[in-house]
Amino acid sequence: MLKKFKIMQWLFLLCTLLITNHVRADSIVASHYGFLFNTAPIAVALERGEFAKRGIFIDNVISSSGGGTTMRNQLASSSCYGVVGTAAVLAAFREGHDVKMVSANIMTLADLFWVTMPDRDINSIQDLVGKKVSYTKPRSTSETVARMAITAAGLDGQIELVSLGKVGAGLAALERGDVDAALLLEPIMSSRPGKYKVAFDLKNLPRMTQTVGVTTQECIDSDPDKIKNIIAARRAAVDYLYSNPEDAAKLVAKAYGEKVSEEVAITAVKKMVEINYWGRGNFEIPALEAMLEGLRMQGSWEGPINWDDVVNTSFLPADLQ
Repeated sequence: MLKKFKIMQWLFLLCTLLITNHVRADSIVASHYGFLFNTAPIAVALERGEFAKRGIFIDNVISSSGGGTTMRNQLASSSCYGVVGTAAVLAAFREGHDVKMVSANIMTLADLFWVTMPDRDINSIQDLVGKKVSYTKPRSTSETVARMAITAAGLDGQIELVSLGKVGAGLAALERGDVDAALLLEPIMSSRPGKYKVAFDLKNLPRMTQTVGVTTQECIDSDPDKIKNIIAARRAAVDYLYSNPEDAAKLVAKAYGEKVSEEVAITAVKKMVEINYWGRGNFEIPALEAMLEGLRMQGSWEGPINWDDVVNTSFLPADLQ
């Protein structure tokens, strides 16, 4: 009887260890999660159980307000997948960190625009000559594309760029009259109808990879299936956003909580669908090169790059490689 009891104890312990190992909780690092919609596919994947059905149990999404901070969070955590601005990943790569881009998440700039107050006589980027335009942080995507837009308009040196940190700080400065145009993104625009008007957008710039999925070589070596399954879950969520935008938007609002209402989420997601905002994961080298050219323009990158050193497409679904 005692022998049988000990055997049962060992079986119970073994099962406990197996179960604990199998359902080990994981985290994802994501810039602006719970606020902006670059991470909406993560919210949809969580709400629809796309990670769980692939054996990935996400119990925490580590968010931050900028690409540099998000990249540092990625490197400091045990997470094997982060949603990070391309510029921040390239900066980490340049500094010697063994990071790899494993999915192209956003390859358009159509969600970024600079706004002014409705009563200002500013209706184009040309009207901002001799005036102040805010962006978020130095060497951020917003600085990169603002400089590219100014250059494309032939206005180098004629518009003053001012770094003000978060998007909200730029809008507050705009309302005070400290700057003449400030960066705005969805869903903020949809949540404040009529409060601002567009000063200029980025439609004159080429297709550009602004956000990617990133991992580390350590994760590639230790748990490649996890990376592959996370990317597959995100891809399924992107497909759902495009095929069922209203239902998907409700899931995003649910995941984001009080920060985004269901009405605003529906309006914003429909706008994002119209501009083909979310990428399914596949890379386009010209879109990466366009971002790199912007980094060269702002002085944060010199010379060429071998994309094979920083891009790994082997974790993408077969139809996207």
